[in-house]
Amino acid sequence: MNREIHRHQNRPLPQLHVGHGSHHGALSIFPLWVDSPRVTGLDWKASSIRTAEREGSPVVGELVLHNSTARPIVALEGDLLKGGWQDRMLARSLLLEPFEARVAEVFCVEAGRWGARSVETQGAQEASGRRSALSVRRGNAGGGDGERGGSQQSEVWQRISRFENALGATASSSMLDHLDRSAPLEARPLDGQRGVIIGIGGRVMGAELFGNTAGLRSRWQGILAAAALDAQLAPQRRTTAHDARVFTRHLQGVTLEDGGDAGLARAVRSQQGRLRASGIVNTNEHTNMHTSTSAPPASIIHLTAFDDAHPLLENA
Repeated sequence: MNREIHRHQNRPLPQLHVGHGSHHGALSIFPLWVDSPRVTGLDWKASSIRTAEREGSPVVGELVLHNSTARPIVALEGDLLKGGWQDRMLARSLLLEPFEARVAEVFCVEAGRWGARSVETQGAQEASGRRSALSVRRGNAGGGDGERGGSQQSEVWQRISRFENALGATASSSMLDHLDRSAPLEARPLDGQRGVIIGIGGRVMGAELFGNTAGLRSRWQGILAAAALDAQLAPQRRTTAHDARVFTRHLQGVTLEDGGDAGLARAVRSQQGRLRASGIVNTNEHTNMHTSTSAPPASIIHLTAFDDAHPLLENA
């Protein structure tokens, strides 16, 4: 009974603290600290997830994810999977049970290929912690609008085409090929940091929060590389610390609504004006919800937030 009440009660975010930013051309990054206990006991290594095409006839919008470890493993919305019949990105975050295999929703991020690069790799996908650009992940925060699946895929290809037009075409219109072209960004997360705010072209574009520092570090280089790619489409303007703090205050004010099952986790989402957020939260808490007049802060495993008014998102 308590668990059902816990699942479906809206939850506020924990207290967030923003630090001093660093600037790299059009890209600005600001560290975030999360004032809540760490989520523990999870495997964050993307390489521990084995992925493959569905047996028989592969499907563009589906892949099989297999947890190869004895611990629950985090598979994140926006994670890139290279290989198989097409490069893909995960559409929804999941917390997979130990040794669990399940079909997951994905989007193709390689419009110009359908088929194996070689016999050896035709069923294999590589998960390495690389992340898709925020501008391409924009629709992932919609929260499982199954009836929009076809249009969402077309929108993903359209967003990737902006890189094709602005930066030059790749052999198969692949998000991963565009990331491979970009120079790596030299920056490291700070002690205790569990999130990052991304500013591009003088405006905050979005943020990612993690349940612990290991989670952030597991995707850190992927986040930076994807943000640097988005920044190539924006004017060379810095995002101010004031704007980052304003965004953090707005994010702090959202209430997360239940979004359904996400494996061992629970999906959450929120939309308040131009600010949208989605992610997964831990359900293994022992809180007497029936005796509480207000819900405690959500135990976030991962959360992505977008400012829909950012030019790269508004025009996506």
